Amino acid sequence: MLAPRKEISSTEVIEKERTKAGKRARLIQPLGFSLRLNLWYTAFFVFGAFLLFALAYILLIRQLRASDHEIVRAKLDACRAWYAQGGADALQDHFQSESGWEKESTFLEVMNANQRLIFFHSPQKDEEMLSHLEDNHASGETDWLSVPSAEQHMVWTIARTRLSDGAILEVGRTTEDRDELLRQFRNAFLFAIVPMVAFGFCGGAFLTYRALGPIRAIIGAVRSIVQTGDMRARVPDPRTHDEINELVTLFNRMLERNEALIGAMRDSLDNVAHDLRTPLTRLQGGAQLALQHEDPAQIKEALADAVEEAERLNAMLCTIMDISEVQAGALKLELETFPLAPVIALLIELYDDVAQEKNILVAAQIDPAGQITADRNRLQLLLSNLLDNALKYTPHGGRIDIGARFSSDAVSIALRDTGIGIDPDDLPRIWDRLYRGDKSRSQRGIGLGLSLVKAFVEAHGGTATVQSQPGHGSTFTVTFPR
Repeated sequence: MLAPRKEISSTEVIEKERTKAGKRARLIQPLGFSLRLNLWYTAFFVFGAFLLFALAYILLIRQLRASDHEIVRAKLDACRAWYAQGGADALQDHFQSESGWEKESTFLEVMNANQRLIFFHSPQKDEEMLSHLEDNHASGETDWLSVPSAEQHMVWTIARTRLSDGAILEVGRTTEDRDELLRQFRNAFLFAIVPMVAFGFCGGAFLTYRALGPIRAIIGAVRSIVQTGDMRARVPDPRTHDEINELVTLFNRMLERNEALIGAMRDSLDNVAHDLRTPLTRLQGGAQLALQHEDPAQIKEALADAVEEAERLNAMLCTIMDISEVQAGALKLELETFPLAPVIALLIELYDDVAQEKNILVAAQIDPAGQITADRNRLQLLLSNLLDNALKYTPHGGRIDIGARFSSDAVSIALRDTGIGIDPDDLPRIWDRLYRGDKSRSQRGIGLGLSLVKAFVEAHGGTATVQSQPGHGSTFTVTFPR
């Protein structure tokens, strides 16, 4: 009995097809970049060698042809002189006295004005050559002739001139020596092409390896970062002062920037976790108190505290979104030109109660005629943040001075206080989002005010700077272009 036929499922068929496709893909996978670059270099090198050989070959042919023409022309002049001295007999006598090699490589023919052959000498007396000569005799116009010989690849170079008595003198020379030299030149190139290709390939491999060294270093740095997560990896500087060196420099700068951004993100997350924990705890506590108390007044007070903390959280998130919008370039400014002094006066009046509570003198010296071009609302917001910070960190009995300097291309606003100052280690980071120094932890805040100030100033195309010494106060300066 025949064995039952095994059924093959569609899944097995698909898997077999995928296996075959994978094998075909491995067989026809593209060459690596370094190998392709090496092959291109070898191809250009060999192609250049071919071009040089072709140029040298053409120049050699022209030189040999010109040399043959000079030899034939000199022989033609000599035969003309012999013929002028004593006619065909003198020409024959002088020619017979030539060496055997000279006679074997020279063709000589003299025909009178009636086209009758007077003298003829040729190492190759073949009909083909004579027929060509007869054809050319009929025209009577060609000075130089190239006549094929009976021997393969051999040509006669023949010069013709008309003598004083009307006779036609023809002198020729075989190209056998020239052809032999060219043949040796071709053979030398064919023998040299194999080591030339090998040298081109090895030279290309060496140059490719050297050229792609920085690329391999970049790959190694990226692989190290991917495998370990350590952003401190850097690519060694090749110090070649070229495009590769610039690529390595830019790549290292990108790594440094990414490392700084990731570090800032981690610090921001730590600060967010720290700053959100307190209001969330208060929010949760207020809600729990509202659930536990039965007195409507206590419930209302607990809910009010919870709402206050919720508003604080909402303000923090809105500020973060505003900063992100500015940094993304999506913020639309409503620029207008207006006097600066009234804005500062309104700001001082707004914070007058806070200043009086701490007995802090806030003074402003602003030119009433000075004007600024900015978004009024954004300007008021950033200045209020600066003044609010100055009031927080200036002790009782301190002083805050606000001044402005107007020039032809910019307006600088400086806010100077006599507060506690900023630690030098904190100065580079006070503009970061959610960053708060150790001294500022005791004050109520979310750590976004200075970040918002810097973002708004830079959105106007300006700059924000700070100068501070611990115990001697701080000076914040914002500059706007005019």
